[in-house]
Amino acid sequence: MFDALLLAVALAMDSLAVSIVNGLKYKNYTKKDQILSSLSFGFFQGFMPLLGYVLLLPFIRYIEHVDHWLVLIILSYLGISMIIESFKKEEIKKDNKEFTIKIMLAESIATSIDALSSCVVIPTFSINPYLTCLIIMIVTALICIVGHKIGNKTGRLLKDKAQIVGGLILIFLGIKCVIEHLFVL
Repeated sequence: MFDALLLAVALAMDSLAVSIVNGLKYKNYTKKDQILSSLSFGFFQGFMPLLGYVLLLPFIRYIEHVDHWLVLIILSYLGISMIIESFKKEEIKKDNKEFTIKIMLAESIATSIDALSSCVVIPTFSINPYLTCLIIMIVTALICIVGHKIGNKTGRLLKDKAQIVGGLILIFLGIKCVIEHLFVL
């Protein structure tokens, strides 16, 4: 069980960072949005290893060669969009601050793609693989709720610079994922 908790915390870190960014970026980010986003991050972080365990374990060696590049592309796109948006006029900024289901799903999938490859360690745990994935879901969702709160408080301090910081964090996460997968870090 301890192994599953450690894996859950490790997998939740990218989702935590994006949750903090969301708290920074979206001024009208409601409690409902925070809860839905946290549940979405949790679902995908737990679902991807389960998907890998059930369907892809024999093929994971082919997927792990590109998953980090997909994460880099998606997170860099979101990050660059945030940075560009931060330089637009104030009235345009307000219109673009809306958190949508499309954004939530893109973030959830992007941060969970690398969790797919964690399916290779799940069979080594002493507990049921399905329980392991449930633990990952719950831990990620709880950690993301904390991340949203941190982002909201930090966002008030940074004000207009929050989007630039958030965009840079997303780009950094994508680069970090690639570096980790290339065994440079």
